[in-house]
Amino acid sequence: MSTGLFTEIGYVKAGELEEGPLTPGQVRKKALEAGELWVGQCHVTALDAPSQWHHHKEFDSVMFMLSGRIRVDYGEHGEKSFEIGKGDYAYFPRRAIHRCQILEGGDDVHYVFVRVGQGETVVNYDGPGAYAPD
Repeated sequence: MSTGLFTEIGYVKAGELEEGPLTPGQVRKKALEAGELWVGQCHVTALDAPSQWHHHKEFDSVMFMLSGRIRVDYGEHGEKSFEIGKGDYAYFPRRAIHRCQILEGGDDVHYVFVRVGQGETVVNYDGPGAYAPD
């Protein structure tokens, strides 16, 4: 008998993914949601300009890069950044405002993410200075 999130083994086929919350420059799809767990994938389209600034509200998130290379900008004024590529992981605490931009990979930049939390999964902002915690 299961005492966890799942009661039986299951699967989600690629064609069954649901459109996820949109951030300009990032197209997300949800694979599953169970309790506080939210799992999906993202196709990064921010090639000529960074994606919109956003955070994941009450969700802690982990991402795993499947292809391409991106720069992630973050920090109180957007002054910090790091680069990640295929095979790399990154993690984001709740309400950590950030954005990304493609560095390599053209139209083939994808990552998988796992989130733990509750409520809305994405809140978009005009910039890091526009963020005001609730």
